[in-house]
Amino acid sequence: MATSIPSRRSGKPTKPYPDFPLFPHATKRWAKKIRGKLHYFGSWAGGWQAALEKYQDQRDDLHAGRTPRIHGEGQTIMELVDRFLAWKKQLVDTGELQAETWQDYSRACNQVVDSFGNQRLIRAVC
Repeated sequence: MATSIPSRRSGKPTKPYPDFPLFPHATKRWAKKIRGKLHYFGSWAGGWQAALEKYQDQRDDLHAGRTPRIHGEGQTIMELVDRFLAWKKQLVDTGELQAETWQDYSRACNQVVDSFGNQRLIRAVC
């Protein structure tokens, strides 16, 4: 693979190949403007390959206007939805909640899963 070499005038690295999707930003990071906003994908020192991998991992979400998915350990949206609906189903079984209300909850949860995907990790913000 080609390595990016610094330009003589600016000290910025050149693109490793002509259709490389990122550009070297003045903050010494690889960047791309998506939907009118600059996004950064790693430092020049970290290498263009790592920046490209990060871009490829996040590009679908960014181009769709969504916050990129968080990868790692944790609870998924589907797991949370399943726990919530199981809890509400217990309330239906004991007569504390109407079956129609549970169906409304189920439809709303399906919309959340359809919007964000069932494997998206959730994170608590304190």
